[in-house]
Amino acid sequence: MHTRRLLFIAACAVPCQVALAQPSAPVADRVDAKSLMQSGLKLYAAQDYLGALAVFRTAYTRFPSAKILINIGTTLIKLDRKADAANTYQRYLDSPDTDPAKASEVKKALAELDKAVGTLELAVTPGDAEISLDGDEWTAAGATSRLRVPPGAVTARVRRAAYEPGERQLRIAAGEIVRVGFDLVAIPTPTAAPAASESADTGVRAVAAVEAPPSRLGLIALAHVDVSNQGGAGVIGASYAVTRQLTAQAAVLLGPSAGGYVGATFAVLDRPLTPIVSVGAPIFGSDGARVALRGAAGLELALNRHISLIGELGVEHMLNAEADVMHRTLLVPAFGAVGRL
Repeated sequence: MHTRRLLFIAACAVPCQVALAQPSAPVADRVDAKSLMQSGLKLYAAQDYLGALAVFRTAYTRFPSAKILINIGTTLIKLDRKADAANTYQRYLDSPDTDPAKASEVKKALAELDKAVGTLELAVTPGDAEISLDGDEWTAAGATSRLRVPPGAVTARVRRAAYEPGERQLRIAAGEIVRVGFDLVAIPTPTAAPAASESADTGVRAVAAVEAPPSRLGLIALAHVDVSNQGGAGVIGASYAVTRQLTAQAAVLLGPSAGGYVGATFAVLDRPLTPIVSVGAPIFGSDGARVALRGAAGLELALNRHISLIGELGVEHMLNAEADVMHRTLLVPAFGAVGRL
């Protein structure tokens, strides 16, 4: 196995070379780190992996050489903490003092670990924000673009001073890569901030309130264009944000035949310009009630916190078309806007 080969490298190479790397570090720190590494290897050989991990981490704190990260990652594998081990190996590969001779072995071990863990590809704005997974310690989000996590449910939280915090509830499978975007919104500063007032009796300070987020309720206005029959209909109705990415819709159809529309739209990312997918069911009257199924994909452009423009390329299939209808499957693009209260 790749991990066993890498373990041999970690156990033999690091103690011998740790005193030679990073000559700018204080001599005392290098000596202490070498002594700690020898103690850690003895604990590792005795299968005291928790003790060895603590000693290796102390050595890295004293002397942050990338070589020590190999020992830490390999010990984490022995403790069956595959996600932590993969993150540690990634830190080794991202370190400026990575040994090219060992990088290929680390990459092979990391590839094996990635089959058993989930991978989050992060895109966080601003770049100096911090991220925490499942309530663990906060780390710099910009330190790496990839974080490994155990398969299953995971909660990702992002924070930065003067910004609204962000949170995502995710579920990830072993070997899966999930792209997660956070675009934190700055907390608005009042244009004319009054001086904080303080009551002489209670000592309570009065401060300006933060602007409330948009309502979940909204309005939709779309034009569905029937390309094949050179016709179309207007869709006017209401929307409800079930989550930040999933929106339910109910509307009336206005055109040659009146009717209704129910559907939902899912935003793939949480960005000002994001891909979207939509499903729905147009229902209209034409010699009786006619029902179709609609699927579409397109883009949504957020002009501000309350208004977005939408363009979709959709396909509609008639389930119970009239006998004289030649085409039951139609190309029906849509264009319009969504307003949030």
